[in-house]
Amino acid sequence: MSESSQSAAEPRGGALLRFAWQSGGLILGRGAGFITLVIVARTVGSAEYGRFAVVLALVEFAAHGYDGASTRAIAASAGTHQPQINYHFGSKHELWRQCLERLLTELDDTIAAHVQGISRPDEPAVLAGIVRALVTFASRRPELNRIMMHEGTAPSDRLAWLVDTHLAWRQRDLARRWKRLRDAGVAAPVPVNVVHHLLIGAASLLYANAPEARLLGLEPDASTTVTGHANGLVSMLLPGL
Repeated sequence: MSESSQSAAEPRGGALLRFAWQSGGLILGRGAGFITLVIVARTVGSAEYGRFAVVLALVEFAAHGYDGASTRAIAASAGTHQPQINYHFGSKHELWRQCLERLLTELDDTIAAHVQGISRPDEPAVLAGIVRALVTFASRRPELNRIMMHEGTAPSDRLAWLVDTHLAWRQRDLARRWKRLRDAGVAAPVPVNVVHHLLIGAASLLYANAPEARLLGLEPDASTTVTGHANGLVSMLLPGL
C-alpha cells in the first residue's frame, strides 16, 4: 500500500499532535503526550471528518477553555478551513457539546467494562471497580478533567447543562453508594457531600497535570503508574474492603 503523509500545524499552546494521511482508515491512538490520527483518504466523508474534528477540538478546549479555544485553529490543525467546522457542527457551542458527549460516553463505557469484569459483584467490589475505572479513564483522556477545570470556575449555560445532564445524577449515585458503605464500615469516614469532588480530584489530577508530574519524576503514561494509583486509591477510600 502506498502512503503519503503530511504534518499539520500543532495546536496553540504547544500540545503535541501528529497527523498522517494515508489510504486505509481513521485510527486514533494516544502515545506519550501526543495523539496520532490516520485518515482513510485525503478526501474524507462527512462522518469521518466530524469524528476527526471532535478529536482535535478536545485538545483545543482542554488547553484553552471554551472562550480561548479557536475553531479556526481546530480547522487549521485538520488541514481545512473554518467554514467546514461551521458546516459540520453549526456552531462552536455544538462542537464543544459533542466533545463532552464523546468523553462522557467513553467514561461510562470504561466504568461498565470494569464493573462487568468483577467476578463477585457486591456493592464494595462494584465501587472499587468504579474507582479503578475513573483512574483508568483519567489516564487515557485527561482532556475531560482539563475542560472541567476551565468550566467549573465560573457560572455559565455550559456548566449548567453539564451539571443538569451529566454530573448531578452521578454525584447522587455515588453519594448513595458511599453512605451505605460508610455506614457498613467499608468506606472511609468521608462526608457524603464532598466525596464526589474528593474522588474525581484524586483520580484525575495526576493526569490532568501530567507535565508537572513528569517534572517531579513521575511517568503518568506508564501502566505501572496507573495500576498503582488505582490500587492505592481503592485502599485509601475503601479500607474495609
